Amino acid sequence: MYIIKKILLVAIINFFFFLFAGCDKIDPPYMTDYEGGNGNDEDVRKVLLEEFTGHRCPNCPEGSQIAKDLSNFYGDQMIVMSIHSGFFSEPTTSPFDYDFRTEEGEAIHDFFGVSSYPVGMINRKSFDADRLMSPSAWGEAISQIIDIEPDLRIDISLNLNSKAKQLEVNFNVHALKNLEKQYYISAFITENMIIKPQRTNNPDYPDGVIENYEHNNVLRKSVNRTWGEQLNEEPMFPGDVFSKSYSVYLDDEWETENCNLVVFVYDENSHEIIQVEEKPILN
Repeated sequence: MYIIKKILLVAIINFFFFLFAGCDKIDPPYMTDYEGGNGNDEDVRKVLLEEFTGHRCPNCPEGSQIAKDLSNFYGDQMIVMSIHSGFFSEPTTSPFDYDFRTEEGEAIHDFFGVSSYPVGMINRKSFDADRLMSPSAWGEAISQIIDIEPDLRIDISLNLNSKAKQLEVNFNVHALKNLEKQYYISAFITENMIIKPQRTNNPDYPDGVIENYEHNNVLRKSVNRTWGEQLNEEPMFPGDVFSKSYSVYLDDEWETENCNLVVFVYDENSHEIIQVEEKPILN
């Protein structure tokens, strides 16, 4: 049974400073209707927002707030992965001497040609010929695809050796439709609740810095390399199950209780994501 939600997503952004080159002002979002669930609580389409951001990007906190608002709106059907990459993610002098960049994040950033921030991709899909979109466009893009019946279901099983910080990961991917293309599966670790300084254009911070900013959904590491691994060689049919297993070590600096595993399946040729799932590393 559909659960009908209605919310007004309003802009909270009123910039005080002139914008840095390449760091884009965000236009207001809009009202949208959402009928969630696809009629089945288990087999639903989920959507991934890959947010390109940086701790020295003054407009990026507003982009992250929009990502948070959308995530609250769509609930478990929307997953966010924040990729700190490009110019505004480069460390400088204190307090911006920390580094959230990863080899995987830089590779994704460069492959898709990111040149302004904040910007994001919704399932790596092109909307009106644009794959990279400003935060004000994210909500409309999500609304176009989130109620489409899902193609796959991804089940995740995790086993953590806390002493060794070794994570055993098992995936079962269930085909729900006839699928003739070749697909890849990618898995990444993200971390929430990282308190570090962030540049901002918010007039409440006259020096342009939020000292105790909470960074969420931060890409930390891939489980099976940047572009993942091929999932199928032959067409898929409803009822087919494809299994993958991996082992990965967690960094000692990460707070394990704040880490999630993000897994998605994408089209080998178009790179469009057809299903995504997320699970806390500690249940």
